[in-house]
Amino acid sequence: MVDSSRSRLWVRLACLCLASGLTAAPAAADLAKFEIDGRIYTKQLYQNDDSQGLLSWGNPFWPENYSGHNGIGSEVELILRGKVSEFAEAGARLASRFGERWHDWWESGQESYGGAENTSGDSAGMNRASYMKLRGSYIQMTPDLPGINYIRIGAHDFSLFNPWTIGKVRYIDRDNGRGYFVGGKLGDDDAVQWFVGAIAMPKLWVGPGWSTGIGDPALANAFWSRDWAYAGALKVRLGDTTSLRWVGDMTQDLEVDRADPDAIGSSNPTCKDALGQAIPGCSLDHAVDLRTRYFSANTTLELESDPLDWLRVQGLVGFSLQRIDPKLASNGVALNQGVFPLVYKDTQDFAGTLRLSANDPFGNGLTLQAEYFNIGAEWNSIFGARREADVLLTDGLIGTGGQLPSLNLANEFIDFDDNWVESCIGWHGATAVANWENGVTGVKAEYTHIEYNTNGQDRDVDKTFPDFLHSDGWTDTGLYDYANVSDRGRDPRSVYRRNQFRRTDLGVLSVKHQFDVGRGIDVEAKVKYVRDVDYRKLQSAAPGEDDYLGNIGIARIRLSSPVADGLRLGMVSQIESWDEENRRGTAELGYGDDTTSRQMVGAQASYNYQGVRLSYYLEYVHKSQDRERESDQQWNVWRSKAVIEAAW
Repeated sequence: MVDSSRSRLWVRLACLCLASGLTAAPAAADLAKFEIDGRIYTKQLYQNDDSQGLLSWGNPFWPENYSGHNGIGSEVELILRGKVSEFAEAGARLASRFGERWHDWWESGQESYGGAENTSGDSAGMNRASYMKLRGSYIQMTPDLPGINYIRIGAHDFSLFNPWTIGKVRYIDRDNGRGYFVGGKLGDDDAVQWFVGAIAMPKLWVGPGWSTGIGDPALANAFWSRDWAYAGALKVRLGDTTSLRWVGDMTQDLEVDRADPDAIGSSNPTCKDALGQAIPGCSLDHAVDLRTRYFSANTTLELESDPLDWLRVQGLVGFSLQRIDPKLASNGVALNQGVFPLVYKDTQDFAGTLRLSANDPFGNGLTLQAEYFNIGAEWNSIFGARREADVLLTDGLIGTGGQLPSLNLANEFIDFDDNWVESCIGWHGATAVANWENGVTGVKAEYTHIEYNTNGQDRDVDKTFPDFLHSDGWTDTGLYDYANVSDRGRDPRSVYRRNQFRRTDLGVLSVKHQFDVGRGIDVEAKVKYVRDVDYRKLQSAAPGEDDYLGNIGIARIRLSSPVADGLRLGMVSQIESWDEENRRGTAELGYGDDTTSRQMVGAQASYNYQGVRLSYYLEYVHKSQDRERESDQQWNVWRSKAVIEAAW
């Protein structure tokens, strides 16, 4: 793709000049306009294994020494805010790294002695030292200009946009992203709201190979400091009951043209070929040409309307596009066993959802919801939300954190009790939900049917479509390992298979009731059934012998009660059964039937006292897996998590 960054550079310069022009006078803040908030967070993990660390699942791709199931450590953060004037403020956050354990005592951040861990304070490196890092620095203004009431330079969580385009950044990175942002309101009663932004792209995760070129074998010297994303949002209120919202974004990953003689390491430094002849069009001009390694664009149009007091209509249509230069982006599908966040080709696709919500239409506490969803097989929100968001109504297959239309999910840097998200790329179906409440009792029922736009035969998963290596079997997020050495099933990002003809039905029933005993006992029960069918290869010598059938049953009950002021105790138990025909194998070697049973029981306590919050969770998990073509497996796991937190 021809470089088109110059016009966007002018946009960034214009935003910066506008902001600079509004602050010509020196800024000053006295102590009365200065605030400091703080937080101390302490966490302890325990599990009956021999791993050591402060995080259940850390980075699966880079070596690190902070994840593991046994450790205790503390974090400290300070939030600084200065009121520069009535129309301007500035702020920042200082936070310690999360890797230092109490048992480290005096780690300095050095990594001496050849990297060998020892009893000195200079062996474990910066991941295990309590140094403070600057995060979240920003300047924000509300200028007295027509139509503009918001200018922000610096950190932002990107909540201005949506999960389909540029998503709100997940919690651990919530204010690491920075850019220029301008917004305002127009019209009578501010009927029109708009935002635009230029965002410095992270060198990690937005692009082929989860990077903007660093570490890519196709590049000798990645150039990432000119990689930007551009986004806009426009919301128009139509009357008192209806609004339209457009959101769009584009990312551009630029690399230096190595044929340019001005480039470092140029392939043509003298503008002469191997025979000493001048290369036509080659000349030294002290300016380096750029090429686009990767380009993406996502746009959505959302409708929200309340035509009746009890009826809400929400609809979304979207378009997704990407362009890859294979000379600058290596084929990670082929080189990394199908673990790659993109389809390795130029793509474009559509997505749409329509949700109807009837809030107590009969006046008896019954709320009804229905949603239709159709997400294209090659849609991908590369800069969209990676977790801590949900775009569909359904409980889904994993049933914890929700569904996101991206191959770029972030199910890492989490603990065993955190939620997981799953990719819904290619999902096509409908959900119906009924929810009845009377203040004491609540009953919720769901039915969802899913077909798959990713169904197909002889799909190229060797060079084009990533299958994330593990694409068979029910996913166990509770006892997960990134290498899949424990056979935990399908990767939540795996949406493509070589041969697939799949459909899924799921039903969920949950009941909540508060018993009037003592200070009250809250009881929550949930049952879920999933029938997952995949006929896999339709044309074969032995039709039906590779058909997958999964019957998944899950039952969960939770009890909790406030036993004293600020103190709540609870218990939880969950039973699961996974009966899977032809779960794993190959067409050539055959498939095996697997049966899995999983039982969990847990106890939890939380205590709030004068601004200090304490919580403790302990659980035991037993899992047995009977595998027809492989040896059986069994788990007996005790694990716990304790948190102590104070904020001021």
